[in-house]
Amino acid sequence: HSSDSPPFSRTPRMNFQKLGASIAGFGRRAFTSAATKAASKPWRWSTRIVAVAGGGAVALYVVDGQLHPRPSNEILDDLMLQKPLNMRKERVVVLGSGWGAVSLLAQLDPFKYDVVCISPRNHFVMTPLLPSVTVGTIESRTIVESIRAICPHVSFVEAECTSFDKDNKLLTLVNGASDINAVTPGVKLTRSVSHNFRARARPEFQMAYDKLVVAVGADNNTFNTPGVEQNAHFLKEMKDARAIRGAIIDSFESACNPGQSAEDRKKLLSFVVVGGGPTGVEYAAELADLLHEDLRSQFPKLKNDVSIKLVEATDKMLGMFSKEVSEATASSFQKEGIEFLANTFVKEVKPNEVVIQRKGASEKESIPASVIVWATGIKCRPITNKLREKIGLDIQNNFRALVTDERLQVKGCNGVYALGDCATIDGHPLPATAQVAAQEGKYLASQLNGRKTMHTDASILNSIRRQYWALTGVTASKDFEYAHKGSLAYIGGDRAAADFKSAFSGALESVGLPVMTGTMTNYLWKAFYFSEQLSMRTKALLAVDWIKAKAFGRDFSRY
Repeated sequence: HSSDSPPFSRTPRMNFQKLGASIAGFGRRAFTSAATKAASKPWRWSTRIVAVAGGGAVALYVVDGQLHPRPSNEILDDLMLQKPLNMRKERVVVLGSGWGAVSLLAQLDPFKYDVVCISPRNHFVMTPLLPSVTVGTIESRTIVESIRAICPHVSFVEAECTSFDKDNKLLTLVNGASDINAVTPGVKLTRSVSHNFRARARPEFQMAYDKLVVAVGADNNTFNTPGVEQNAHFLKEMKDARAIRGAIIDSFESACNPGQSAEDRKKLLSFVVVGGGPTGVEYAAELADLLHEDLRSQFPKLKNDVSIKLVEATDKMLGMFSKEVSEATASSFQKEGIEFLANTFVKEVKPNEVVIQRKGASEKESIPASVIVWATGIKCRPITNKLREKIGLDIQNNFRALVTDERLQVKGCNGVYALGDCATIDGHPLPATAQVAAQEGKYLASQLNGRKTMHTDASILNSIRRQYWALTGVTASKDFEYAHKGSLAYIGGDRAAADFKSAFSGALESVGLPVMTGTMTNYLWKAFYFSEQLSMRTKALLAVDWIKAKAFGRDFSRY
């Protein structure tokens, strides 16, 4: 080293320019090699399937958006229809948001009709799954879907129809969401409740229509039994399921109170279901599952005090099903510890007991009951009775529903249609089921779509769709024909029953599958209702709820 050099040897400086060039060259060679291999090797089947499925999903989304355009204004204008028919679309007003209404709304041509849905609730409820909500197997949000979400092309108004002018084609509508009138007189409202009521302040208004579809469903029929409305729970709406769930929790928490006597505990843990139809049977089955699968570990000393009784006026449960299904259900209930009281009539419902009378007996009996669920019979809603009276009871002579012809037009009232539980076809009565209502809604939509109107909005895609309907005969004028597709019911213990007699024109019956019961049928039951969910959101939630209930148990907290 020279005298000017430091006393240690210097490390040779790295040539970063050469290193960068080497790395860049290696990258180019690797990329070129990978590109050459990819070009010489065809796409894998998995990649092709994903690409095709993704492209198809995007295409379907775009096409569906074009065929179901959203209304330009969410606030309805021209309420009284001042414009002439040749300058506007015909207005179809649908009362209701149940199975029949939603099936109709989803299929109606929005380029031909100005579609308006009016209902006191702004959502659709998957009613067959309500019994599962009462015990926490399924969460409440899983089985509801906003009308605006599933029918984006429809104008929705949350209101209730109270009056009907058939001559001038006018409806009178009021606030349909508020429960102010249901508050007990003299009871002071809490701050949050009173604020909620003020937010629901909506004025009365009138609306004109060109065509009216009544799909309001039906009310629970108490058969004038004293005390039912005051002391029993119904199971037709989401609020009913929530109330029952809270009552079940109250019963067990109250029974755990150290101050309760042994006799009071048994009374608190006595559950009575009135009605042996699908709703009553499925609720009783779900309640037994809750007891055996979850509450047995949380309340081990109370399990022997619990009693579940199902009261039915006839000699068998699930009367609309075949005899084999009824017998299988009775056998399942016996295993689950549910007592079936056949040929038994309810004479009165008191706050903590049910008064019954058995067929052929002269004396009445009293059954202690903490939670009473009334799941039997339907009757007309007030608006349905008003429509019957306006048309004339000599024409509308069925006190249970609006009478229609074979094309679902209400007798004695031109331009008014009815479907679902609030309607019956003259001479061809059908069961009040979701299956019937959904088929009627789809049928009526096809009939209305096939009719000529004075004004139709231009759309290339929609014109292609109309030509397809015409070629395939979808919109051909014809009478309604109900096609039975079978009946399903959950009967407890992870078992279900399916009755396919006369379903699918007897196809399943011909191959030896008229009736199915057991665990495998439960998977069929779940698969069916999974497929019936109206959106991917509710499908995903339903699957998660079922898995969560099996893996971690049902949620028994109150909030």
